[in-house]
Amino acid sequence: MNSSMKRGGVALVVVCAAALSVAACGQSDGKKGGNPLENAAAAVGGQSTEEKFGAYTEAFNKLIDDSWGVSENFDRYQKMDVPNASASDSLSFPENISTLEGALEKLKEGRALRGGSAGAAADAAADKVIANGDALLAQWKTLDPYYESRGYRDDNLAKGKAAHAALMTAYQNTLAGIDELDVALTQYLRARDAKRIEDYRKAGHNEAANLVSAMQLADHFSSAVIEKNIPEADRLLPQLEAAMAELRKSEAALAADDGNRTEYKLISDYLTGMVGAWRDYKQDPDDSDRERVVDQYNRAVGQMNDVEFPA
Repeated sequence: MNSSMKRGGVALVVVCAAALSVAACGQSDGKKGGNPLENAAAAVGGQSTEEKFGAYTEAFNKLIDDSWGVSENFDRYQKMDVPNASASDSLSFPENISTLEGALEKLKEGRALRGGSAGAAADAAADKVIANGDALLAQWKTLDPYYESRGYRDDNLAKGKAAHAALMTAYQNTLAGIDELDVALTQYLRARDAKRIEDYRKAGHNEAANLVSAMQLADHFSSAVIEKNIPEADRLLPQLEAAMAELRKSEAALAADDGNRTEYKLISDYLTGMVGAWRDYKQDPDDSDRERVVDQYNRAVGQMNDVEFPA
């Protein structure tokens, strides 16, 4: 899982790098099949750990929202160039108070749950995000009305300039905590999904195992793309394409009236588009193609939430 990062001048965001992390967030639409994480959760910490990481993952996705996440707001704030701005400028203060509040609430909800050894690193990261995110939120609540009402015209931007250093620190420390949470979530979700693949194969649910396997390889592949680790992406590509071939076979084997058939087809199409975008990038390196790689992967992740998994 990768939080919003600047690589080569482009912001790339993986919304949920480990397959099925959306389902882990408690966003199930009530479809049949029970809890598809139950066996895997037992292997990596139990039900309470699963719930903790579900809350953390939901919070993380709010924090890295590609329109109004913390990183996006930080970029917009830096462009204001407050230290060099003047009261005659038209200044628009970037914030999304409701999104940050929701993310912090989910982090605090997750923090209150038991997580065993699997949750220790995530808890430490969550503590960092909560402390600095609360400071950032307080700054937003103070500065938003100041800028919105053009109060800076009356005090010659004195309040804004005085708040700048503390606001920058709150942003930077919050983003550092988000990156640490990213690492902890990735480790847990990848371990969980590896266990799911094993459990599905033992139970004879090879179609589900093939889907999770393809998505897990796509997770590693998209991470390599974000890091511009071309040798690693190229190394993973044959494995990913082999997994995608198995996924297409699973789709073809599903009954015509099986609701999952459409979902498998859409996910397969998104992963195929992801690989195509990577080959476009390799042919003529352009960050717009790297963005398409991540966008196609994110679409596949979103589609996973509509899959009905075996109990």
